Amino acid sequence: MQMFKQILKRLSLIITGFIGLILIAVIVIFVTFFYNPTIFINPKNLDYALKKTSVLKSWSWKSAAINHQWIAWNKRRFYGGFQDLCLVYDSPDVNVDTCMEKVSWNVELNWTRALGFKYDIYEPLIVESSKLKVGPKDNPKETPPPDIMSYWKVLWSPLVPDLNIHFAKIEILKKEKPLVFDLQLKKDPDNLYAEAMGFNLHATENKITVIAPKKVLLPFDMKTKYPLYFSEVKVEALIQKTDIPVIATAKLESAVLKINTKISQASLKEDLSKPKFFRQVMLDTSASIEIEKLKSAVTDLVRPPFNILPAPINAMEGSLKIILSADEAKDYNSVLLKVRTELDMAGPKQELKLALNSEIPFKVSDKSIGAVTVGLELQKVNILLPQLSRTRLPPQLIPDSRFKNSVKIVHENLNEKKIPPKVKKVPAKKIDVTMRLQALGENALHINTNLLDEVLKINFDLEIADGKIVKGFVQALPFKTTVFKRKLIVQSVRFVFNAPLGPQIFAKIQFNLPEYLITLDLEGPLSKPRQVFSSVPALPIDDIYAVILFGRPLEGLDPEDKASARNTNQILSQGILSLAVLYYFAGSPVESLGYNPTSNELSAHIGLGSKNSLRVGGTGNGLNSAGIRRSLGKGWYIDSSVQKATTTNGTHAGDYGVLLERIISY
Repeated sequence: MQMFKQILKRLSLIITGFIGLILIAVIVIFVTFFYNPTIFINPKNLDYALKKTSVLKSWSWKSAAINHQWIAWNKRRFYGGFQDLCLVYDSPDVNVDTCMEKVSWNVELNWTRALGFKYDIYEPLIVESSKLKVGPKDNPKETPPPDIMSYWKVLWSPLVPDLNIHFAKIEILKKEKPLVFDLQLKKDPDNLYAEAMGFNLHATENKITVIAPKKVLLPFDMKTKYPLYFSEVKVEALIQKTDIPVIATAKLESAVLKINTKISQASLKEDLSKPKFFRQVMLDTSASIEIEKLKSAVTDLVRPPFNILPAPINAMEGSLKIILSADEAKDYNSVLLKVRTELDMAGPKQELKLALNSEIPFKVSDKSIGAVTVGLELQKVNILLPQLSRTRLPPQLIPDSRFKNSVKIVHENLNEKKIPPKVKKVPAKKIDVTMRLQALGENALHINTNLLDEVLKINFDLEIADGKIVKGFVQALPFKTTVFKRKLIVQSVRFVFNAPLGPQIFAKIQFNLPEYLITLDLEGPLSKPRQVFSSVPALPIDDIYAVILFGRPLEGLDPEDKASARNTNQILSQGILSLAVLYYFAGSPVESLGYNPTSNELSAHIGLGSKNSLRVGGTGNGLNSAGIRRSLGKGWYIDSSVQKATTTNGTHAGDYGVLLERIISY
C-alpha cells in the first residue's frame, strides 16, 4: 500500500510538472513572440514557409525587412517592407502575375488585460505596383462559391490595418479584348475609398456607394442620330442583417432610369450562376424609365424620317414612363414579368393619357417566354378629328409610308440573304399574344368632330386573340346631334362581341322632330339587325316614314309624297336601302323614292328648285334612265326622259321621249 501511494505521488508530480512545463513553454513562446517576433517571422522563415505550403507558383523579392521596436513592456512597434516583390499565383479559376515595387507597414501593437490586443497605425499598409495580370481560365474547375459577406466583415475587423494601395495598368486578359485600368484604394477604420476606370466607390461597414464617370457609352447601338451615353450613374447598397437592398439611378439623355433590387445574404453563399439565384433576384427587382418630354426626345435623337411622331401624338408633348417588375408564376422555375407603359401627352386641344400593361411568363432555366398578355387602358383620351364633309364619304386611312417602306426594305434585305443549302432555316417559335383593350368611364375616350354637335364619348372592353376579337363590347355614351338638318338623340348604342358568333348591336335612337318624337330600336346581328319604330304621339309605320322624310304624316302630303313614303316602307323592309341612307335622303334634295319589284328598279326624284326636279333610276347594273320634270301649274307637268334599251342583236340603244301629263287630286 505504501509503495502504491509513492507511485501515485510520483505520477502526480510528473503530470503536474508536465502541465507546468507546457504552460512555461507557452508563456516563453508568447513572450518571445511579443518581445522579439523576428525569431519566428523573418524573410528566411517566410521563404521556407512558402516552399512548404506551395500557395504560390513562384515568388521573389529584391530586399525585405521585418523589424520591431520596443516602446514599453506591453507595446511594440512593427515596421518593414519589401522592394520589388513579385508573385505568380495559379488557382483553378485564374492565373495572377504581379510585381510590387513597394510594400511597407508601420504599426504599433499593444496589449492590456481589459482590452486585449489593439493597434495604432503610424502609416497605412502601402502597396505600389506597376504590374498585375489576371488571366481567367477557359474552363474553371467547380469550386464552392466564396462567402462574400464573411470577407466583407473581415475587411472591417480591427485586425485589418489601414490601406493605401495603388495598382497601375491592371490587365484582365480576356479573349476578345484585354481590359487595362489603374486602381487606387484607401482604407481607414471607418471608410473605404476606391477609384478605377473613372468609377468612385465610398464604403462604410453598412453602406456602399458607387458613382460612375460623367458619361458611360451605351453597350449597344440604338440607331440614333448620335451615340447614347449614361450619365449621373449612382448605385447605393445597404448592408443589412439578412438582406442587401440596392438602388441604382442614371440618366440616358433625357430619360431617367431607376432600379431597385434586394439580395439576400444567404443567397450570396450559393452559386450565383444558378437559375435559383437569378430567379430570386428578378422577383426582388423593379425598374422604371421615364422620359419627361417625349416629342422633343424623339425629334432630337431619332434619325429622319422617323423623328416625327405619328398623328395625333405629333401635336402633343408629354411624358413616357415604363415600369418593370416581376411576380411569382405557377411554375416554380418561372417568373411573371410585368411591364407597364404610361403615356401622358397633351396639346392645345387634345389629350392622350393611357397605360399599356403586359405580362410575360419567363422560364429562368432556358430563358424562354410563354403566352403574352397585353392590356390597353385608356384613362383620359381627347382626340380632335380633322374637318370632315357632311356630304362626302370620310377620307380613307392610309398607312404611314415611313413604316410601310421600312417593312419593304427589311423584306428585300431578307430575300437577298442566301441560306447555305445544308443549313435548314429553323422557324421562329410563335408567341401567343392575348390583348385586353379597355376604355371605361366618363372621361376615358372623347372624340371631337364637326359632324357631331357634342363630344362623342366611347367606352369599350375587348379581348383579342390571334388578331381577332374574342369577346367584349364597344358603346357610345348618350349624345345629341344634328344630321342633315334633323335632330338626333342617341340614347344608347352598344356593339357586343362573343366569338364565334357575329357581332351584335343594341341601340336606341330618337328622331327629335318639331311635333313628333320617333324612336328606333335596333337589336340583333350587326349585318342585319331587327328594327322597330315607335312614335309619340303614336303613328302607323307609313306615317312614321312620312314624318322622317317630309316632317308630317301622310294626310298632309300631296299624292307624290304619299307614294314616296309608302315606297320607302317597301324599300326598307326588303333591305334594298339602309336607315342611314334613308336619313341622308331626309336632309338632302331627294324629294321621293320609288321601287319597282318586277324590274328591281330603284328611282329617286331630286329637287332642282321650286318647279323643276330630276328623276334617276337604275338597277344593280347601274343607271339606266334619267329625266327632267317641270311643273306648269294647276296640276300640269312636262316630263322629258331618256332610257337605255337593249335591241334584239344585244346592242344597247337609247329611247328618248317627252310626256305632258296632268295630275288630278281627289
